[in-house]
Amino acid sequence: MECSEYYVRPVEPTILDAQVHYKLSPMDLIISLSIETVHVIPGDIDPPRFLDALSRTLSVYPLAAGRFERPSDTSDGWKIRLTKSGVPVKFLENHTEQIMPSTRVIQNQGVASLVEKVDIDKILEPHSDEPLARFTMVKFVKTGLTAIGFSQYHTIGDGFIVIQFLRLLSQTYQGLLPLDPSPSYSSHYSPLHATSTYPQESLMTPHLESPFPMGGKPPFMGRHKGEISRVDIHFRVETIEQIHKAVTLLANENTDEGSRSVAFSKQDTLIALLARASTKSDPRNAIQHIINFFMYRGIGSTSPTAVGNANLGAIAFMPKGASSNEPIEYIVRRVRQAITQVREPEFLEVLIAKVGDLALRAADANMLLDITPPDGIMAVNSTWRFDWTSAHFGHPGRTQFYHTMLLEPRFIKIVQPNPIRLADGTYQSFSGDAEVTLCVLKKQRELFTRALHEEMGGLHVEGMPEVVIAELA
Repeated sequence: MECSEYYVRPVEPTILDAQVHYKLSPMDLIISLSIETVHVIPGDIDPPRFLDALSRTLSVYPLAAGRFERPSDTSDGWKIRLTKSGVPVKFLENHTEQIMPSTRVIQNQGVASLVEKVDIDKILEPHSDEPLARFTMVKFVKTGLTAIGFSQYHTIGDGFIVIQFLRLLSQTYQGLLPLDPSPSYSSHYSPLHATSTYPQESLMTPHLESPFPMGGKPPFMGRHKGEISRVDIHFRVETIEQIHKAVTLLANENTDEGSRSVAFSKQDTLIALLARASTKSDPRNAIQHIINFFMYRGIGSTSPTAVGNANLGAIAFMPKGASSNEPIEYIVRRVRQAITQVREPEFLEVLIAKVGDLALRAADANMLLDITPPDGIMAVNSTWRFDWTSAHFGHPGRTQFYHTMLLEPRFIKIVQPNPIRLADGTYQSFSGDAEVTLCVLKKQRELFTRALHEEMGGLHVEGMPEVVIAELA
């Protein structure tokens, strides 16, 4: 396999040219994770043009070309050194034919085979010179396809920042204007409030209460190794609309007299359906909390284009001792109530302060946070609203996107399905469809599928979604 490697520095001056350091917010201290993506295009990438486009993109996103810096003492803070050291880019050739085993978006093993990940252990070393982002470009000679692999340290940006970065890179590569406004580097964090008028239950963070030492094993991860099946569900747009209409009607019929009708999102109703099926298939591990990871950019003092990490869990609390009899209309109202509350600027400020304080305390103590859902908790990490294939490098409608996720029970990912290539060389898109990936225990997989179909039948939904079950090692 032929290989060429380059280090790409940002064009100067950068958007942060006057600064030596960028101070990280406590909300950015997701120090144990990275984000990996692969975009597959039906054509070549011109290396000199790509390297030039990346250099120009890094002048707008200079954190990716910096280096991580741990605090030197308790009075110091966590930072990115704006060293303009550059981002490594590898160009490889591959003579196999298959890139991914299927067109489903979540492909942990496939992505790992195509992307050289950032080295988190080295990044966390004192005075580290380890890159915070890497590109791996693989040209598949036999098929004419190119895989654009990207790895980024999570601390410098969440999924929103990754797609903004890649969209700008794609546009610059094509010689086109940006699709999005420039990123904002202003802080979106306030210190912890001494007092709060909100009930303690509403500020609970059960998914962040079990820190563990760096180098140690996350307490909830891997407990079911060898006992898990992966479930992929493709909901067609027509089915989603039927579910949304039926659940909304039920939820607004079964309310107290005088209560206002509530507008639920399509995602609200899908989450409620999945939670209902999960609890019904495993009543002894009934869902007590639903953590819906929520992007709060554009709310309160947080800029709509804020860099870093601007995500929180909007937690829907089920009644204590919830059972498989909890109706779907109750679940969806809880999901929507949680999102409505976290959108209140005052509540959001308190919750950001609490979560930031937890993250900062853990990082300062050389501890990490386990995001694996404990028993009774469902976590939903959705990027359904993002069109990841809009970073298409000149191949609109023909670019496929692949990603990774935490493969643990009750952790759910919702994305837009990939377009598929037909026999005549054209592509079929699935606009409005949703692809859901989750894991269940092997002993519950048939029960989960049956419960899903029963719930949809009870809603009088016509046409069942495609469900694919696969074994995990």
